[in-house]
Amino acid sequence: MQSSKVRSRLKAQLTKFSFELSEGLSKPLRNFVGEMLFGIQASQDVKLSNIARSLKEEIPLIKTEDRLSRNLKAKELEDHLSQRLACFGSRRVEANTVLCRRLSRMLCLAD
Repeated sequence: MQSSKVRSRLKAQLTKFSFELSEGLSKPLRNFVGEMLFGIQASQDVKLSNIARSLKEEIPLIKTEDRLSRNLKAKELEDHLSQRLACFGSRRVEANTVLCRRLSRMLCLAD
């Protein structure tokens, strides 16, 4: 019983985070972000085949892998997610926080 409560709570937190992270993306890419986050968490792996397997879709595994791979190539995905993650992280930075980051093209607009 306790396990199902924890699982339900984790799923709700993952869904909320996915929604906030992918806000501003097209619906297919928002769904993709949610599937990837769930797949990584469920499979405890970042290999596409294991992520696809953990989604347990009723289509051939290769089709799921192809779709995930195609979505990973979306041009706006990396820039959008990098910016959103940087903004989320910036909320936790205080005056005495030590940061070490590779310089790159990053713009974080204040909320």
